Amino acid sequence: MYRHGALQVTDPNEEELREWRVDPDAVLWFDLLAPTTADLSRVAEILGGRELHPLALEGALAHGRRPRFVRFGDHFLVHTRALRLDTEDSLQETEIGMFVTSNALITIRSNDAFALDPILDGWDDESSMTVHGAGYLVWSFLDTIMDGYFAVVNSLNEDVQSIEDSLIDEGLPVRDIQLRNFVVRRSVVAVSKVVLPMAEVCAGLLRPNRHPIDSEVTPYYQDLYDHSLRLTERVDGLRDAIETILSTGLAMQGNSLNEVMKKLTAWAAIIAIPTGVTGYFGQNIPFPGHGRALGFWLSTVVLIGLATGLWRSFKRRDWL
Repeated sequence: MYRHGALQVTDPNEEELREWRVDPDAVLWFDLLAPTTADLSRVAEILGGRELHPLALEGALAHGRRPRFVRFGDHFLVHTRALRLDTEDSLQETEIGMFVTSNALITIRSNDAFALDPILDGWDDESSMTVHGAGYLVWSFLDTIMDGYFAVVNSLNEDVQSIEDSLIDEGLPVRDIQLRNFVVRRSVVAVSKVVLPMAEVCAGLLRPNRHPIDSEVTPYYQDLYDHSLRLTERVDGLRDAIETILSTGLAMQGNSLNEVMKKLTAWAAIIAIPTGVTGYFGQNIPFPGHGRALGFWLSTVVLIGLATGLWRSFKRRDWL
């Protein structure tokens, strides 16, 4: 519980919550980890029962929804996702829902992968801004989430640049490069589904007279909106770069195939001319071991050896 921008109590009992909910200078924060409908109903009952819209309660527990901003009378719901990359560069998501009233913030997290310590430290260090109530607390959450987006996008941008450099390196097979490209593309698509709707969410928070946010906090939300536009541009740039890598890789494979066909055609022509001449005139000469079983097996081994040598040569050049 915060009062006049300062933290008062971290674990109040239910009786204290009921007293402070009517204090205009107090801001209550409830953080719920993977709650049930009963948990949310209990919090709503503590806040007066009429505070949270039933549709908002239902939407907050739904999984897989795109980020959105929805207004319900005198309060609103912000639903978004926090992103981060684990030690194996695998994308991890945490769905976060935030109910905001005039003096209360309820956060709902799908898992504990999203750390709260940076947010709490910011609230304690910026007591002059925390005094503006739940609106500033929501901004702190969204700003931290947005910083996570930038970190993920920067990492993906490095991956894309590495793939682009690999295209120039002739020592790497194009197939391996394309596999890396598809893995990064899958992450970029997942990020775009989260990042692109955030501009709409921030725009909704900037609309005047539509929610209980102090006007002193509005410039912070404007900065947040600008960040969302920058992220949108960067994600679009990543998608374009990935498509360029894909088309370039296909073009390089096509050029490589043409070179292989030219070489095979040239060798076929070189071999076909003497073969045709000797075949036309029937120039079959006795070979060592002709007319004996040893000669037959010797010629068979030579044919198999030559075929195997050609196969290995073509395989090494990535023609087969």
